Amino acid sequence: MKVDLIGTGSIYTKYNSASTLVEDKLLIDIPNGCHKQLLKMGYDIEKIKAVAITHFHGDHFADLPFLVRHRYALKLSEKLIIIAPKGAKEQIERLFYVYNSNDFEWKLTVDIIEIEHSNQEIDLLNQYHIKAVEVAHGELKPAYGYIINNKLGLTGDSGICDGVRQIWKNSEIMIADVSFRNGKEMHMGIDDMEQLLENSNKKIIATHLRDTTRETLKNEKISKLIVPEDGDCFEI
Repeated sequence: MKVDLIGTGSIYTKYNSASTLVEDKLLIDIPNGCHKQLLKMGYDIEKIKAVAITHFHGDHFADLPFLVRHRYALKLSEKLIIIAPKGAKEQIERLFYVYNSNDFEWKLTVDIIEIEHSNQEIDLLNQYHIKAVEVAHGELKPAYGYIINNKLGLTGDSGICDGVRQIWKNSEIMIADVSFRNGKEMHMGIDDMEQLLENSNKKIIATHLRDTTRETLKNEKISKLIVPEDGDCFEI
């Protein structure tokens, strides 16, 4: 499974906001600037078949209208599948309205799958088995992480919680929110990663990094905790 990190940063950094592309087909989160970054990095928009959104903060789904509009301009007949928390239809419609992007029949170009509950399982494109696991992102509810094919885990934004531990247990490698040195209610920290990695042979790829946290990780060089750059690619 080829995994490309389109962005690895948190919102107030020079890095692109956190986003992951699986095998050029499945995009996990589509934050501000993501559409342009995909084009700059040479990815084929036609190959992207689905987007899984972890939660409705702008640095996780703000660029969705641009991807949908681009696919419409390319006259693609296949609908873009959007997997997102319950309430997605209303949230996405509001986003299109705010962006003044209601001048084409965008609703006919997408297929929205709303996650109704934690541990909901979705079979996608006859290729991916996705489990949505609810995580703890402060007062924003629901927020989800994902387990893909029992290999790749993605926490989305979350403090340490049972959902994160479930994702970690049931994946071979995890892409995890590591925003701070010490974890907080809404975001995890390096200390949380050290706890998860203790007595484990698995690896964690850090994302949603603040610049100071990134530099701390580079200096500390924690075993099995990977500090990536935007554009890094992994085979899982």
